[in-house]
Amino acid sequence: MIQRIQTLYLFIVIILQSVLLSTGIAKYTDPVSNELMYKTIKTIKTMDLPLIAALTSFTALIPAISMFLYKKRILQMRFNIFNSILLVALQGFIVYYIVQSKGLIFTVQSIFPVISLILSILAIRNIIKDELLIKSLHRLR
Repeated sequence: MIQRIQTLYLFIVIILQSVLLSTGIAKYTDPVSNELMYKTIKTIKTMDLPLIAALTSFTALIPAISMFLYKKRILQMRFNIFNSILLVALQGFIVYYIVQSKGLIFTVQSIFPVISLILSILAIRNIIKDELLIKSLHRLR
């Protein structure tokens, strides 16, 4: 299981989505100034937005389940395709929320779904390669 590269891809997706769940997706400056006239920077956490938090949780849970389905490659591939669709939806909701709320600034963590999507697609490609290799070995017998 660990020897296959797609397992590492899925593990990195789990880590990225877990980090996204525990950190913020956007920052804004607080308009209320203190006596020294310094503006404070506040962070909008993922857990403050229920829809984005739920999608982030699912996109971290699905690769964790999929990682242990290494003997059922077709099912593993379907899980990853579903996770890719959820990652696109998650990134769309993040961009929509930040664009609609004026004064918000993107953080580095807000592009984690894009990186996770790329890694998920790479995992799907390697799962397909494994499946084709297994089918070709069965033909030779």
